[in-house]
Amino acid sequence: MSADRTARVREHLRPGEEFRAAVWVSKADGRTATGMTRAEMSPFRFRRPVSTGSTGSRRTLAEGLSEHVRLVTDPRILALTDQRLMLLSRRLGSWRHLLRRSSGPLRPRWECERPALASVTEREGRLRVAFTDGSTILLLTPAGELPAFLAG
Repeated sequence: MSADRTARVREHLRPGEEFRAAVWVSKADGRTATGMTRAEMSPFRFRRPVSTGSTGSRRTLAEGLSEHVRLVTDPRILALTDQRLMLLSRRLGSWRHLLRRSSGPLRPRWECERPALASVTEREGRLRVAFTDGSTILLLTPAGELPAFLAG
């Protein structure tokens, strides 16, 4: 990972938090981890009110992460620290930042505390993230960056 990206991730660390590793991640296509397209899961597709009672099912950590991961044309940064797993994206700014993917500020999108992370492994060239709630997600990463992230 470049020193520039590392510095931009470090801007989002808490006092005393230690940066371990970061990698670009994306989805292979427009499908979620559950095999449905985002359009099929869109709340606008269903016009009936959503129940807010406590009897509804709770989202898994993998589903929460998957909601913020995009296609390869809009990769996100998955950062690992001694305290958290975070997903960051490029902040929309000037058009120059869009042309130069490696520069510009980052925006936090999702995070979980480190104890909720069960494991991070490689599976068939993809990054497999498993959580203690039993959920998992497979993510695309640049092959050259995967070993360094796994070592973090």
